[in-house]
Amino acid sequence: MRLLQPSGPSPSPDPVRSPDPAGSGAQAFDELFRELPVERPKGRLTYLDAARGLAILLVVIGHVSASGRPLDNEWHDRLKDTIYQFHMPLFMVLTGITFALSLPRFAAWAEVARFSMKRVERLFVPYVLLGLSILFGKLLVARYVYVDNLPGDSALQDVLLRPMHSSVRFLWFIYVLSIYLAAVPALFHLFGRRPVPLLLIGVALNFLGPWPDLFMLDLVVAYLPFFAGGMMLWMYRDAWTRLSPGRLWAATLFFAAVLLAGQFQNVPEWAAGAASVLPVLLWIRKLPPQPLAWLAWLGQASLAIYLLNTLAIGVAKALMLKVLPSWDGVNFLLFFPVLLLAGVALPLLVRAVAARRLPLAARYLA
Repeated sequence: MRLLQPSGPSPSPDPVRSPDPAGSGAQAFDELFRELPVERPKGRLTYLDAARGLAILLVVIGHVSASGRPLDNEWHDRLKDTIYQFHMPLFMVLTGITFALSLPRFAAWAEVARFSMKRVERLFVPYVLLGLSILFGKLLVARYVYVDNLPGDSALQDVLLRPMHSSVRFLWFIYVLSIYLAAVPALFHLFGRRPVPLLLIGVALNFLGPWPDLFMLDLVVAYLPFFAGGMMLWMYRDAWTRLSPGRLWAATLFFAAVLLAGQFQNVPEWAAGAASVLPVLLWIRKLPPQPLAWLAWLGQASLAIYLLNTLAIGVAKALMLKVLPSWDGVNFLLFFPVLLLAGVALPLLVRAVAARRLPLAARYLA
């Protein structure tokens, strides 16, 4: 049986609408400049702890020869120069990620103040105490033995105002991070929790230099894009955690090429640091469970290791020089692993003892 067809003109199909460029652009703009959501993970992120563990291990390797390089050890010079191309920008990116996943939403300025004061106090108290201990310790020891770089008349002022000219210049990262923790929560509460504008401002400020070293403004400006970049990586993590193997290998080869180029010419630290981030974060996730857990353990103790590794290395080196006349030449093959072990193990030991017997000190080493 034939179906009857309706009479009259057939309706025209709905027209195909072309995408609205203005609408797409507005959506992209909104997505790029959206606020950082409050998304606290239920537990610790092992891969992030492990990446921080790798970063602090690189810091300790670099500090093995902080007081001067051993002669006739070109391999060590190459290793240290390679590490210093990228490790502190990487560390700052990881710190930015940690800041992003722990940042609450503030309802009032009083909450902003409490958040910043709690975190700045945890960093700045050990910074000042270590600075004063080293300063007065040198003055005391100098009464009995020769001491390099005795504190001058402005030593105490330098600890607070110009740290790179002080006895605690090796703690510059703590000082810079304290400024970020004091300023960024207030800026976010005032203008919105938007990492992208902060990153763009940081990049722009780097073109407006040179900045003075007063309050470490030069380093505060230099590392601000990496701190903001870490927050961005956390916010857009769905994009980079699903990176294809081919793109991961491409990013890794690019990072390796940047490091190789740095052996022959001056490569900006920001370039090598930026190139290191994705390869480190993604390859860390592919580690077997045991090495991943070991690096994560170091990462959870990174604050104690950062605060104490230079002092631990200095003590171990002084003791070894009582036995061996020099650390130059072949002797450094013994010095290097012992000093590296001291720079990691002694801070971990102090942290463990503090956790058991000195709860007040443990608060600043946790």
